[in-house]
Amino acid sequence: MPAQKNKGSVLLKLAIVLVVLAAIGFVAMQQFRPTARVKAANRQDAADAVTGTVTVDAEGATRELKSESEGRVIWCEALRQSARFKKDDKLLELDSTDLKRLIADTERTFEYNSLMKRFALSAGKPELLENLGNISDEALVKKLQGLSEDRRQAERKLAVTKRMLELNAASSEDVRTAQLNLENIDSGLRRTVLEDKKSLTDHESTMAALNEQLKRMTIRAPADGQIDLPQTWEGALIGKGQVVATWFSNERVVAAKISEESFSKVKVGQRANLRLLTYGLQEFEAQVASFHPKADDAQRFTVFLTVKVEHPEDVLLPGSTGEVTITVDRHPNALMIERRAVFDSDKVYVVKNGRVDKRTLRVGFVALNVVEVLDGLKDGEQVIIDNLDQFHDGQRVQIEVVE
Repeated sequence: MPAQKNKGSVLLKLAIVLVVLAAIGFVAMQQFRPTARVKAANRQDAADAVTGTVTVDAEGATRELKSESEGRVIWCEALRQSARFKKDDKLLELDSTDLKRLIADTERTFEYNSLMKRFALSAGKPELLENLGNISDEALVKKLQGLSEDRRQAERKLAVTKRMLELNAASSEDVRTAQLNLENIDSGLRRTVLEDKKSLTDHESTMAALNEQLKRMTIRAPADGQIDLPQTWEGALIGKGQVVATWFSNERVVAAKISEESFSKVKVGQRANLRLLTYGLQEFEAQVASFHPKADDAQRFTVFLTVKVEHPEDVLLPGSTGEVTITVDRHPNALMIERRAVFDSDKVYVVKNGRVDKRTLRVGFVALNVVEVLDGLKDGEQVIIDNLDQFHDGQRVQIEVVE
């Protein structure tokens, strides 16, 4: 009996040891299983997108501000580097003293000559020919006829000559001479009206040219913008056509380069997300505004974007670069997984009951970070997303769930 009892005790101890060793082995095997980071397939909107590189520039790029006249600069405080301006703001002024004096002299000379003509045509009463309004040429001739002393004398002489002809005290030739003299005076008055009209037109043309020249002595901003680099200073003598500064507009042109195979998907009005290196990972909403239907030397097409930001002149800096994602189609409530989980274009590793299961998928839209799954995967199944080269079909693994 004692021998049997001892034998039973040994077997029990051996069984306990084996159980402990098995437990230790199980724990050790669990610990030595590789850990797979997984993420569950979930439902969200799937988008088909086209990507491209982006450049930002001011409309018309950097432009030259040129002087349309010559002279000495007397004011150019607005031409400071990076200074901002509004359309029609004064940017530079040239000394116009001599030109203003010429304009005043020209106006004064014309007024004096006009007064002398009115004085002569009105028998010393020029006020009778002022403020005539839009009187016709013929009406003005009649008025001048009524004011002309020479014409009154010619009329009287013609009347006297005609009466003398009736009394045989003058000849028909005398009458024709008197008539011709009156007609010559009338012709002279008509010519005077035409000459005065031409003189006024010439004067107005001269004054318009002088005032236009005066206007060009001041350079005004052609649009809202900002000075890039001033190239003159107060007191400088500049010539016509000389560049006084370079500037750029506040209007921005955001251009994306799209590959030839993707360009056919792009349509005006499509939504886009824009990233600029200047702002890191920050995204800006944008929209396709237009495109240039001719490829560049690298067979890329240019798409122009409208970026939804306030004060684009402050945010969209000329010379900035970045990338854009244009959404060209969308499927609502689609099954989606991480793009990094896919290998060989349509394969994934799914962890089911602690084992790796290699799947072949039917893939839909492929975006920058996610992929649409049309077949081969169910909602909630856990897909390995990292270090795919460390796993194989049928392998036992632990999992770390990534939200």
